[in-house]
Amino acid sequence: MLCKNLVLGLIAVAPVLVEAMLPIHIKNYRFIQPSSPDNDPKKNKVFYVKGIDYQPGGSSGYDSANEHDILSDPDICARDAYAFQQLGINTIRIYSVNPDLNHDKCMTILNDAGIYVILDVNSGNYGENLNRADPKGSYGALYLSRVFKMIDAFKNYPNLLGFFSGNEVINDQADYAEFVPPYMRAVQRDMRQYIAKHSNRTIPVGYSAADNTDLRLATFKYLQCNSLDGKKIDKALNESRSDFFGLNSYEWCSGTSDWKSSGFDKLNSTFSDAVIPLIFSEYGCNKNLPRTFDEVTDAIYTDKGLGKVFSGGLVYEYAEEANKYGLVNLDEDDKSLSYKKDFVNLKDRFSKVKTNTTFENKLSNNTIYKCDKNAILKIYKKFGVANFTIPKQPKEITDMIKKGVKGDNIGKLLPPKNYTVPTSVKYTIKDQNGKTLKATIKYEKNNTINELTKHNATKKAVENKESNVTSIASSASVSKTTETSISSSSTSSKSKGDAAMVELSTSFIQSGIFAVIISALL
Repeated sequence: MLCKNLVLGLIAVAPVLVEAMLPIHIKNYRFIQPSSPDNDPKKNKVFYVKGIDYQPGGSSGYDSANEHDILSDPDICARDAYAFQQLGINTIRIYSVNPDLNHDKCMTILNDAGIYVILDVNSGNYGENLNRADPKGSYGALYLSRVFKMIDAFKNYPNLLGFFSGNEVINDQADYAEFVPPYMRAVQRDMRQYIAKHSNRTIPVGYSAADNTDLRLATFKYLQCNSLDGKKIDKALNESRSDFFGLNSYEWCSGTSDWKSSGFDKLNSTFSDAVIPLIFSEYGCNKNLPRTFDEVTDAIYTDKGLGKVFSGGLVYEYAEEANKYGLVNLDEDDKSLSYKKDFVNLKDRFSKVKTNTTFENKLSNNTIYKCDKNAILKIYKKFGVANFTIPKQPKEITDMIKKGVKGDNIGKLLPPKNYTVPTSVKYTIKDQNGKTLKATIKYEKNNTINELTKHNATKKAVENKESNVTSIASSASVSKTTETSISSSSTSSKSKGDAAMVELSTSFIQSGIFAVIISALL
């Protein structure tokens, strides 16, 4: 009995090293990855997106009438998960999936392989997007019912980092920038209300902006603002704002661009007042091939570049298509994969990335950003500010938010007893020289630690909901130099942290760490 008490006592007080795939949350202008199920702000770390855009087949690769999509075939997902690990990424962005299909096996493979997912909720099909040419006519129950089904299908996956509400919907064609913005906010409002009502955690909702320097800055200032006077949070504006913001940028071209010629030198100053996370949702100019991705080490992830303001980005794109942005070649017949030189170059760049470690408790609580009509119109004179009024929510959408869309596809990760993730790959994978590789997917056991302890999960949910409705006086200007940082290498696909485990969650016990400690001590 004494021995058992000693073991339990040591477990209760001793720090335990935990590597886990826990849900990402946001504080100020940073993504935060919990270091352990205890979700201790003193140990939680800033998370940098190091990823790629993933949509083999391009826009034509998705068909709502098809019984398959990019996340429905576990053999394909296993093949690509191996490539993701070799590349050294921690996140993928997916543009289109079918919310009616089951994605449990693929999302489990990605989770166990250490990969987070950012998911666009739209597709190019009729009724599956906000039509920029007719935002008023396309904003309605038909469209939002699919968006809500997408939320239901993915809300329970802890490796879902967030949703993109739109991709380049606000652009410089015709008069789209004049009429679309308020409806973009309406969609985000509806999504956040649905998540608050039907999800057991807060899931970030972001926007991906078009590659137009002036328009994207105006869009950013419009979508992140939540206060009319800069002192008090407005509830309607706060729940319709973006939780994070993505820039589609192809300004830095490998081999010919640098800090100034690319315009990256201006990004720090123009976005320095961010109170939401910023990422590159697409980047990787292909003017010069093969791409060497020098912007990765020279700008995006270094504090001497954009690292103090931005939180990483996503390279466009995984599979080679007609536009020649691919990192790999995929054979449609035998499903084999071969690396391009671009893949090798990007892998090398990612391996050299070093970011500063910043802990959550060192970030300020600034959340207020003034909705300044004149500042936005000065940047882009035809931007549709509309006095920051948001379209009224139709009754049909209100009813769906209240009752749910009652879809029959609610995804969840599969436990080991129900599904064994594949360690081998069914299809041939070759390196850039045509040599066949012996592909073995590696899974960190602690990637199956996916739930916060009940007390901390409930506390965080309450804090997030309160932050959406409480008026807080603070400065809209955020100093990026207030972070206390410790230099460290960030080459793995997930954060690492120490956690003093006072409570042992079910996930922790099932992870195997508990058994190892007991075995060692007894």
